[in-house]
Amino acid sequence: MYHRLLYVIALFFTVSGNMQSQIDPELQGVWEMRGYGWIFSIDSDEVTTYDMTHISCTPSASYASTMILGNYKVEDMVLTVKLGLSTYVMDKLNTLPDMCANKLSRKQKKDPVHNFEVLWHTFNEQYAYFDLRGTDWDASYKKYRSKVTEKTSEIELYRILYAMLEDIRDGHVHIEAPDKIMEKVLVDEDLEDDVNFKNLWMEIAHQYIDDLRTHNYTKSVWGKINDKIGYLQVNDMVAQAHYGITPDMPKNEAQKLYISSVENTDNHMRDETEGMRKTMQNVLKDLEGVENIIVDVRFNGGGFDTVSYEIIRAFTEVSFIGFKKYARLGDGTTAPYFYEVTPAEKVFKGNVYILQSPFSGSATETMLLASMQMSNVTRIGSASEGILSDALEKVLPNGWTFTLSNEAYVTPEGVNYEDIGIPVDQELNYSRDVEVFIGNLEESIRSNKYDEGIEYILQQINNE
Repeated sequence: MYHRLLYVIALFFTVSGNMQSQIDPELQGVWEMRGYGWIFSIDSDEVTTYDMTHISCTPSASYASTMILGNYKVEDMVLTVKLGLSTYVMDKLNTLPDMCANKLSRKQKKDPVHNFEVLWHTFNEQYAYFDLRGTDWDASYKKYRSKVTEKTSEIELYRILYAMLEDIRDGHVHIEAPDKIMEKVLVDEDLEDDVNFKNLWMEIAHQYIDDLRTHNYTKSVWGKINDKIGYLQVNDMVAQAHYGITPDMPKNEAQKLYISSVENTDNHMRDETEGMRKTMQNVLKDLEGVENIIVDVRFNGGGFDTVSYEIIRAFTEVSFIGFKKYARLGDGTTAPYFYEVTPAEKVFKGNVYILQSPFSGSATETMLLASMQMSNVTRIGSASEGILSDALEKVLPNGWTFTLSNEAYVTPEGVNYEDIGIPVDQELNYSRDVEVFIGNLEESIRSNKYDEGIEYILQQINNE
């Protein structure tokens, strides 16, 4: 799973339809965000966003009935926005760039060559990790551009763009077309992965915990292994909000309730963050008296950073700098900023053992990154996926969406674990092949009633 940055930015401007407000006058005008290739055109009641490259300017979204939900300040023609864990900086422009004002014809929007060029140039100007991932982007242009002509069909174009992006080997690089195209295109995706993960993680939890507690079915699972050891399994950094779902509610009813709640809230990210905060307080209450807690995020592909940080906040008694973050800006970067982790209202003061795997990704990794600064945390398993950057979402002229990595989350000292993954203190050599990883764990838990990671921690605690 990956978090989409445009959605997060939209929270800054958008409210639900039943609310009426106008944008603060000092925000009106045209703004260019540093490092993200975005232009924001803001008037009294609407925000229009544009995806900008040096050859194109594509309208990507428009929001009516707006208000400010984030913390911001305007000073000397510079708008600074603090949203979630991130800080964004925008510069005031005198007018909307000509390319943005000039609308493309329907034929130009669908032109295969133009869409290829826009995607390639977007990555060329925004993507941060060509060198790290060993990608020669100029060579990719030569290889794939020759395959595209004005007569290239939509399905052929999708296959070409998909193949070019697959060469990058980045879990935050995606491209999506309308369903009518996707249904006709064969792509290498195993749609059963989530189901297999879910069956497996519940078998593990039931094997070690008698009195199992859950939130939103299996998004968070916890209980006591024994009087000294608690266990918390967090399987998503989204779907953690408290929208009234109960354990006995039919799943289809629960799903409808959750979707309806998301559609009607004025700030989904806030609800998810507060939901995880509340769950963590429930967890610590239920696990009261234990001296050790195992936090299992081996199956957690990410979501919101703000959700993952509610977990880590519950395990520290002191404030500390969790990471440094910046984005690519041309041949350099934006100014970095430091994120401070502050203790939760109620915190656990014992030993924390985090179980992680190559499938612990995205927002889960920012939590793991912060945990490297904590003396009471031990990480066990294998290096995480290595996709820490937010997924920067863009729109092609033909309406297709794609995402890329343009940011760096690094340690306060500047060490970057993108592509490498957050390291562990104790290596268990988990396979980075999803089928092998699941197969090995399933065999162990079903045949031997044994989970290597949990058993290793239990042995360490017994030895101490």
